Amino acid sequence: MSVQPGSIVEGKVVRLQDFGAFVEIGPDVTGLVHISEVHRDFVENIHAYLTEGQQVAVKVLQIKDDGRIDLSIKRADPDWQEEPRRTNRVDKDFNQRLRKFMHQSDMIQGEVRRRRRARQ
Repeated sequence: MSVQPGSIVEGKVVRLQDFGAFVEIGPDVTGLVHISEVHRDFVENIHAYLTEGQQVAVKVLQIKDDGRIDLSIKRADPDWQEEPRRTNRVDKDFNQRLRKFMHQSDMIQGEVRRRRRARQ
């Protein structure tokens, strides 16, 4: 059986591990569904979502150079939509503004201490 990345095929869960499920998608062809690819919600316990022998639809994500196959159950769902990636945009001026703020804060604290000493 020849599988291609992007294709959706039926498979059978043959083994469950804490990190994912091994799914047989053809004679002597098994791939791994990582626990993060089981359901769109966070999966803490894979046994709550899958059982050995269960038939599942999987999407072939990648076939690695060493022959290992990455699969996804959640992406095989026809209603699946990739969530937009959240980018952590780095504010390039943040460090400069933070240094300026800290310097001003130190100056103010110093002035407050001097005034307290002068009153005593």
